[in-house]
Amino acid sequence: MPFEIKDLKEHNSELLKLLTQHLPDMLWVKDLNGIYLYANQSICDGLLMAKDTDEPIGKNDVFFALREREAHKESPDWHTFGELCFNSDQVVIDNNKAMKFEEYGNVKGELLYLEVYKAPFYDKDENIIGTVGAGRDITKLKKIQLDLEESLKILDQQREQLKSFNVNLEKRVKEEIEKQQNQERLMIHQSRQAAMGEMVESIAHQWRQPLNIIGLATANLETQYTLGLMSEQEFHEKMEIVSLNINYMSETIDDFRNFLNPEREMISFSPQKSIEDVLTILNAQLKSNKIIHTLTVNCDIFFYGVENEFKQVMFILLNNAVDAIKINIEEKNIEQGNITITLSCKNNQGIIEVYDNGNGIDADIIDSIFDPYFTTKYHSHGVGIGLYIAKNIIETRMKGALSVQNIKSGSCFTISLPLISDRF
Repeated sequence: MPFEIKDLKEHNSELLKLLTQHLPDMLWVKDLNGIYLYANQSICDGLLMAKDTDEPIGKNDVFFALREREAHKESPDWHTFGELCFNSDQVVIDNNKAMKFEEYGNVKGELLYLEVYKAPFYDKDENIIGTVGAGRDITKLKKIQLDLEESLKILDQQREQLKSFNVNLEKRVKEEIEKQQNQERLMIHQSRQAAMGEMVESIAHQWRQPLNIIGLATANLETQYTLGLMSEQEFHEKMEIVSLNINYMSETIDDFRNFLNPEREMISFSPQKSIEDVLTILNAQLKSNKIIHTLTVNCDIFFYGVENEFKQVMFILLNNAVDAIKINIEEKNIEQGNITITLSCKNNQGIIEVYDNGNGIDADIIDSIFDPYFTTKYHSHGVGIGLYIAKNIIETRMKGALSVQNIKSGSCFTISLPLISDRF
């Protein structure tokens, strides 16, 4: 016996009809062929474009889809919802159970997403005679979801790009570090070569006087002794003078060997002793250039680092001071050179200041003298890679600071390094 619409109406109270007609959700009932038996106002307005709730009765979704497309021939995709909906109706019938779907299609030329619940309904003999459905417009939520999924997709792409970028960046950083390390090694090598040249000059100054003494002591020594013009005591006295000066020269070689020792052990050391060692090496050079030096120690200081590297810094600073003073003397601005070194303590920092009366550094270049390979007329007199190496040792290796400022008669280089409480 076929199902009649009057049979459905018999089961509907006026209250139920009022409720379904005014719900914002779409509600409908269809037979096995997808023909509408009932449609509330929401589905008529939002999906079918029906003039009232009676118009859908006896028609299917395709009817309304074709009518809408016919009215908008300029846009073939104006309405495409009907075909999709019938397919899901058939799925519910075939599976004989309530099911949930997400359906979409064009309505009024715009994409519409519905969250749909459909279920079979039966006659008194439990035979399926159609489907009931409820649909809710989720277009806004779906667009948010799709936008979010697109954003996540873009985010995943960006994450992969970032990962690739990080890999490349890590590789480039490693390459740059290696490049910088190679450059630094080259600079240190060049600095040590320059220091070697300066050391040779210092050795020449150190040896000049003892060589003169030895020369005078040994002049005609054998002839005088053979002819009996010199007593044995006088001979031994002259040989003692020669021996003393040879020992002095040997000690000088030891001083230079210790200074150039490549040992890089981190130790606690006294900067006072380190500075005194450097001054010993430079002593003859200072005297020959008419330079008086003074070392003033105001507190007991110990630093932690590679002592020979600290000595190298002091050697660079003192040599620059000597060069500046030599120029100032040659230009007859001064007759006597002065270098003053002070050691003091402040706020758990050891402060070393190196003053000279070398007429200071040009204001135009004072901010650049620590740059690597800085070349100016002043650079040619010893300021350049040496100061770059000195700053790198103090600030990178020893975690301190190295700066310079002009004073009334010359310049002052200041080293600030963290103190350690005692030797260890």
